[in-house]
Amino acid sequence: MVWAITDPRFKTFFYDPRLERTYVHHKEGFELLASETPDRLTMPLGKWFPARYHAQLTAPIPNERVQHRDDGITYYYKSKVVDIPMVATLSVDRAWVAASFSRDPGNVWSNPELTCQHVDPQVALPREQRAFYEMKILIFRGSLEEALAIVLKERPTLRDSSTKH
Repeated sequence: MVWAITDPRFKTFFYDPRLERTYVHHKEGFELLASETPDRLTMPLGKWFPARYHAQLTAPIPNERVQHRDDGITYYYKSKVVDIPMVATLSVDRAWVAASFSRDPGNVWSNPELTCQHVDPQVALPREQRAFYEMKILIFRGSLEEALAIVLKERPTLRDSSTKH
């Protein structure tokens, strides 16, 4: 397996350390990635960081949805799956959107300290073959709904496959 991580980081215009403007899409519509952790809004950043917030697409949702790992990072998992593999963050003035998407990652997630967006699939890389996958990042003046329309149109065109060498 190959897992090539892309890591767009936002430290100014899209910076969202408490995940107050970072969204995922469920069958019911958009919801804040960290909506199930309201105490993040008031806890000191030193306690909130370091954290990773995951929303599963095809990977199973862990029974223990808050995990304190040996590396000091707390991992949070939403209780319901996303239906579109995208993470979208609104700008501070909410006029712009940055949205990352790919075809079929197991999950989508963010490190709120960096406000990064991860939509990285794992791709099989059999011997003597090449593997491809594409992900895209949209940054434009617009809305979450406009970003979703673009994602739904472009996602089927992304490469995510192995070919003979």
